[in-house]
Amino acid sequence: MSRGYNARRKAKRQQARASLDSSPRRGSPRPRQLIPLLPVFAIVVALGAVAFLGFGSGNAVSREEAAEKVDALLEGLPQEGASLGSLEAPLTLQIFADLECPTVKRFAEAYLPSVIETWVRSGVMRLEYRSLQTDTINEDTFFEQEAAALAAGRQDRMWNFILTFLFEQGPEDTGYATDAFFTEIAGQVRGLERTKWRHDRRDALLLRRVALGVHSAHSMGMDSTPSFVISVAPGRTHQDFEGMDVQSVKEEVELSLRKVIASLGKEASGDIPTLVPES
Repeated sequence: MSRGYNARRKAKRQQARASLDSSPRRGSPRPRQLIPLLPVFAIVVALGAVAFLGFGSGNAVSREEAAEKVDALLEGLPQEGASLGSLEAPLTLQIFADLECPTVKRFAEAYLPSVIETWVRSGVMRLEYRSLQTDTINEDTFFEQEAAALAAGRQDRMWNFILTFLFEQGPEDTGYATDAFFTEIAGQVRGLERTKWRHDRRDALLLRRVALGVHSAHSMGMDSTPSFVISVAPGRTHQDFEGMDVQSVKEEVELSLRKVIASLGKEASGDIPTLVPES
């Protein structure tokens, strides 16, 4: 992207934030900064994933078709709360994200399907969603949308909700993420009992979960989305996984996914996804 484009984009965000200064807010989100690229991960068959999911700008996929494709991508994969994939997987990938972040949308559209098909479905790795506010202007809205996703997780449908939200993501700084929007997304998640979802999303415990994710991200120096932490399950570092040393598998994942981060950095107007070293 050109410097002129980035300057206009920044000015637009500043103007939108100024217009919301009089709204009740818990606080201001941390400014997005460019973080030096660390070894992260890239995926094989990445661009083919767009066609697989039917996502991407300019497509004419209906909401019904989108729901079918999300279901197909997640079919047969266990979900538990914010986790996707086997709890016995030797590797865990935490994905810190803001559902209004266009770079997160791009990652989900173009690369996440290959992560799932290559690493999660094979049982090598499970995914864990964590919250980090970067692009959602109003903090109250951020907490509400993240709690709505976590509420879907109480019915093991969080990843369905997340992917559907990202597919329906609106233009930046337009205030599209309203209570009605969250309810509409929930209505598109097959198998989600909406009365229970509406009740659960008001649970203060979910707001604490969101706050914990944000605090954890900030304590690790994260202020860009998506950001990642990949870790080896305790006691698995030197054990074999289908004939491979787990640590070697971890290095293979990091190496194979590094190119995706470089690509996202070029595609996403200077937003640089990062991997924070495992603590």
